[in-house]
Amino acid sequence: MEMRMENMRRFFWRLTHSTPERKAGRALLRAAKRGDAEQYLALASHYIGLVQAFCGNSLHEPAETRMARTGQIFVTLWQHLRYVERLSDFEFMLASALIDSGLETGPIDSPEPLVIRIRMLSPEVRFAFLANELDQWPVRWVALVLRIRPARLHALLAEARCELCGFSWESLAEGERACLQAISASLDHCPNLKHNKALARMIGEYPRVSEIKAHWLELRPELVEVRHRYLPTPEQNAIILGDILAGISEAAMHRPRLVDRLVNTVHFSRRTRIRVS
Repeated sequence: MEMRMENMRRFFWRLTHSTPERKAGRALLRAAKRGDAEQYLALASHYIGLVQAFCGNSLHEPAETRMARTGQIFVTLWQHLRYVERLSDFEFMLASALIDSGLETGPIDSPEPLVIRIRMLSPEVRFAFLANELDQWPVRWVALVLRIRPARLHALLAEARCELCGFSWESLAEGERACLQAISASLDHCPNLKHNKALARMIGEYPRVSEIKAHWLELRPELVEVRHRYLPTPEQNAIILGDILAGISEAAMHRPRLVDRLVNTVHFSRRTRIRVS
């Protein structure tokens, strides 16, 4: 009974907090699950930029290789599409495929120090940071996709910002970490004046945290450049979509068992793990 009530609360929460973009994405997903290739391409196009940014900020490789890998990821996701019940399930499979891709074992050299630092982040932290900071995913979306609580996500984002500013997360004291996490949480919403004053007092107790925050504000323009560096051009985007269309035309969708579909309506756990080289 408690699980049923929790599922109902989540359902009504999605109805009342859904954006037009999320509603459109769900409609595209439903059509794609029926085998509509054009609707699947429209769905995939919303995520191509994030995949390109993740691959580009993971290792140094030719743009053609990165584009081919992007196409391969979406072809593989097409094959597993009928396991998906919700748009967040599709995003979970996409995130898992990127995190498990093994890209962290490749060359990370770059003429840009910031890009090297991003490539040195762990895959999970890198995905969380890129999705939230560069692709503007709300914290609740990223937390849902990574299957973690928002507090844990803020810890990951605080760790990423700390490392990108040239400070080792491991070197920070517990109080400094808590302060950075509070700053990360404050970036996700507009706290009231009382909260801001309390946060300012907390920052004042930790000089290194104040220094990290200052460095972070200075990095913002560079992050904009990093985001645009790996965004595909219209021509590249057309090539990627063409590769996806050619791939899904030859790749049949897997048919999950009825029990798998029933389980996935409650908890998305019955799936094949996707690894893309």
